[in-house]
Amino acid sequence: MGKKSHPLQNLALISHIGILMIVPILGGLYFGRWLDKKFNTEPIFLFLFIVVGVASSFVNLFKVATKDTPQRKRK
Repeated sequence: MGKKSHPLQNLALISHIGILMIVPILGGLYFGRWLDKKFNTEPIFLFLFIVVGVASSFVNLFKVATKDTPQRKRK
């Protein structure tokens, strides 16, 4: 049987994952817009940094999802 955890721990994990997903995307959005306004290159940096933010979000999600997984021992 699996170990049971407190419902607040589950809520904390869900909100932690949500924050890890949204912060890099919003950071890429604002940084890309700022660079576009500074260099007058309207959508280039915006799209570039949104893609980087989405990729970073999935890397963070993968790290959180595999954090507590036991490693398989090779024979």
